[in-house]
Amino acid sequence: MGDDSERQSWSGKLDFFLSALGYFIGLGNVWRFPYLCYINGGGAFLIPYVTMVILAGLPLVQLELSLGQFTSLGIISAWKISPLFKGVGYAITLICALCSLYYILIITWTIYYMYASMWKTLPWIGCNNTWNTDQCGSIQELLANVTNVTDAPITEATTMAPKVVRASEEFFSHKVLGISDGLHDLGSVRLELLLCLFIAWFVVYLCLIRGIHSSGKVVYFTATFPFVLLFILFIRGVTLPGAIDGIIFFIKPDFTKLGDLKVWRAAANQVFYSFAAAWGGMLTLASYNKFNKDILRSGINIVISGCCTSLFSGFVVFSILGFMAQDAGVPVDKVVESGPGLAFIVYPEAVSLMPCPQLWAFLFFFMLFIVGLDSEFVMFETVITSIVDELEYHYPGRFMRYKDRITFITCVISFFLGIPFVMEGGVYLMTLFDWYSAGVSPMVLGVFECYIICWLYGMDRFKNDVAAMIGYMPWIPLQICWKFITPLITMGILILSFVFYSPAVYGDYTFPPWAEGLGWFLALVSVAVIPVVGVIVAYQQKGNSFWERVVMASKPAHDWGPAKDEDRVRAGYSPLNPDFVPEVNSYRSPGYTPVLTTDSKV
Repeated sequence: MGDDSERQSWSGKLDFFLSALGYFIGLGNVWRFPYLCYINGGGAFLIPYVTMVILAGLPLVQLELSLGQFTSLGIISAWKISPLFKGVGYAITLICALCSLYYILIITWTIYYMYASMWKTLPWIGCNNTWNTDQCGSIQELLANVTNVTDAPITEATTMAPKVVRASEEFFSHKVLGISDGLHDLGSVRLELLLCLFIAWFVVYLCLIRGIHSSGKVVYFTATFPFVLLFILFIRGVTLPGAIDGIIFFIKPDFTKLGDLKVWRAAANQVFYSFAAAWGGMLTLASYNKFNKDILRSGINIVISGCCTSLFSGFVVFSILGFMAQDAGVPVDKVVESGPGLAFIVYPEAVSLMPCPQLWAFLFFFMLFIVGLDSEFVMFETVITSIVDELEYHYPGRFMRYKDRITFITCVISFFLGIPFVMEGGVYLMTLFDWYSAGVSPMVLGVFECYIICWLYGMDRFKNDVAAMIGYMPWIPLQICWKFITPLITMGILILSFVFYSPAVYGDYTFPPWAEGLGWFLALVSVAVIPVVGVIVAYQQKGNSFWERVVMASKPAHDWGPAKDEDRVRAGYSPLNPDFVPEVNSYRSPGYTPVLTTDSKV
């Protein structure tokens, strides 16, 4: 790329695939999927999971990939397809911005744990440290206490039995977090975590300093090395005593669970969570592709790779948990946890039982660091690309060359906005953000995406646009999913989310009503952006009445279509430059002749 004012594109053949793969393989694959699989029927959970992947996750991913590659624009500017709904782009950008603030906190914790893993004695072992309390005990004492209280009759003696807390849990809560009593008491800043937060944002900035030209090279390591670490941990895990018990516990099917709607909702939620469907990340990555890349087949390869990684992570995690359970002399279900509890409490305690525990602890947290970093890259790049593309659209040639400075400024602002998360009550704030801002909003936006593209713009138009890129029409089953099945399933998931709604909790802490109100504000503020932006855009249109302006705003903008004139001509659109002269044999997708109609192009 010669001119800094030009929009970047991937420079290597694998840049896009590895970036998308790194984005797909997030922390949800490692610490959330195995637990969901276990509690929702083991191997039988794969039936609803694969169903939701095929009918909801994959179609939404391919819809975003196709729109991004066709327009070569970020998540806001791409909605020139129907400017009335440009607020969808703003809403997705806001969600990514909010999530990048708290998601990097997990990366911050992994940096701290990598440092702690290099101590001569792992600090989460034993109860003789300054941060331990009188309740601290070994896992054997903890589980014996739980068993006694569970099996004994309910008497004053059992209800007053002292609580035993894992040493690893006290290290996480008291030493790392310095946790306060609740969200009402944020407390002071944890200086060690503040330093780790700074390091995390500094690494993100270094990886994005040259946009996709730098991040596209970084992913050759960050997207592949986690597989190496997972394989190493897998080999170590399956060679430990008790590993086979953990694996059987993980995959043993319970088909009676398939009749429970909660299981199907859990499968759908996991698909939206791990695939980041309707989060704009895949659209952003695809916008840097060449126009004629076969994006549909690339999407299938990425989704299959993500699903296989989730399953493989389950074998890794449960082989270690099986060893831990055998060492403690208890059933596997007594040591199973999900999310941060698995990563920062159970797993550290498990590796402490292995020979050379510092090595295995460092490798595990380094893997989490890299996996989290890949997802953070894409979420943050989605925000940056949206800002720059929108500024460039309104002020051509002025801002693209300063993308590195915009990235730096945004990183600095994000660092300061993230300080409340590294305070003593920061984990409560993170839980609230994760519970609500990343919950129902993406599903609502997924329905909007399907409606706008497949109904308002029209399936006939869009399938022709896709065919102009890849050389063949999208498969009929995919079109059916885009237009009917995927939006219906997504709306069904939304309804079930409200039917089975449960308020946010962190351990034994229940959030007060005002905190729940704040959570719902986080969930709804992004969706509320859509009508606000829609009204503003409508008023900017020409028309005798407001309804006429709404109708005009719902139609594609005059410059809707591919970004480059040669691609516009290829797809049957008029070039933006009136002096543009296409080459005599301008390239077309092999074997495809565009079907042009007067009502299908702007």
